[in-house]
Amino acid sequence: MTGIAEETLNGIVADYNAGPGAEKQITVTALYQGSYDEAATKLSAVIQSGVQEELPDLIQLSAKGIFDMKESPFLLPLSYMVEADPDGLPLADMSPNALQYVTYQNELIGMPFSNSTFILYYNKDHFRAAGLDPEKPPKTLEEMAKAVEALTVKEGNKITRYGIGIKMRNALLASWIPMQGEGKYIFNEEEGRTGTPTKIAMTEDGTLAHLLTEWQKVLDTGGVEYTDASPFESFQTELYSMMLASTSSITKATKTIGDAGLFEVGYAAYPRVDTNSTTGSAITGSALYMMDRGDRDTSLGAWDFLKFIATPEASAKWFLGTGYYPPNLKAKELPEIQQLIAEKPQYGLPFEIAQDSANYPKCLEPWTPSFTDIDTVIQNEIILFSDGTQTLEQTIENIDTQSNQKLQDWLKANT
Repeated sequence: MTGIAEETLNGIVADYNAGPGAEKQITVTALYQGSYDEAATKLSAVIQSGVQEELPDLIQLSAKGIFDMKESPFLLPLSYMVEADPDGLPLADMSPNALQYVTYQNELIGMPFSNSTFILYYNKDHFRAAGLDPEKPPKTLEEMAKAVEALTVKEGNKITRYGIGIKMRNALLASWIPMQGEGKYIFNEEEGRTGTPTKIAMTEDGTLAHLLTEWQKVLDTGGVEYTDASPFESFQTELYSMMLASTSSITKATKTIGDAGLFEVGYAAYPRVDTNSTTGSAITGSALYMMDRGDRDTSLGAWDFLKFIATPEASAKWFLGTGYYPPNLKAKELPEIQQLIAEKPQYGLPFEIAQDSANYPKCLEPWTPSFTDIDTVIQNEIILFSDGTQTLEQTIENIDTQSNQKLQDWLKANT
């Protein structure tokens, strides 16, 4: 991690080293290993070398990174530590969704850490100018279509302001597919939590077709920039009136837009596919995993540091600095968090989403082979659908055929 996230994490490490660490003669050293992909590649190289002692005690991995490590003999599942120290982690105070995110085959294998979910960010000033109620953001895709139509500005045939900037991809589908009902997933094997996915599921059960049918209503407005996966800058410069982005962007939007006086930002829960959708929203991001270096003392030290991160105080510091979910939701009860939410209500939204999603813990970012390649297929095919190049039926068929082929290619090479 870089930027404010790195600074915040280093601060938590320093707090631990000066407090519990000093008392127990444990020192934690945080080492930046590049992007998530770069860190995962380095970890794989160490594992392939067989030099166990060169493994890190803890590593932060994304959904893509943990897929390759989830069955490694060098992974030290957190369930082992919880069994030996049942009171070590306050599991009851953690988000059930975040815990499910790091559960594989009913075993807790990691510690929820830099988790987030997508929410709607919108320009309240644009809403007012368009005659929309700034306190009533769209709750469904149908309502989004009406808002986009009102917010889009054209000069002749040229769009000078888009109603929304969004690029369909796995991170967004991770909410829109499972919210359509129990047992609905992008991939089989419950998004890779019960085993390695062998096929794409959303192309067979009608959920992708239904999502794209509702999404067509938004596209029909002509006010969607549907190729931008990183819409923050264009939202900030008011090219977009709305965007879907991670809750980890709340602090950035608050400081660089709202507090900077550019415009008033609205924050709202992720829009539902339709009124029949559940209130579940997917957990995305990364987590912390323990590796077995063959050294009992360093493993116990790593476990002690994880227990520190899971305290309300350290969790609050992580949340305040980054906008990521606090590992311990009890952080909300601390005075500094209560004061922040009173002054800036948007910081209460992640806690509301966690509560609304608690009954839908299997609304998750997938763990799947060929993660990037399949995500690229989904993105490209939906762009072709969005610009009218191909039909709904052809889009679903292409996603189904190409995704399943990539899964089968991986399975043949690795099983």
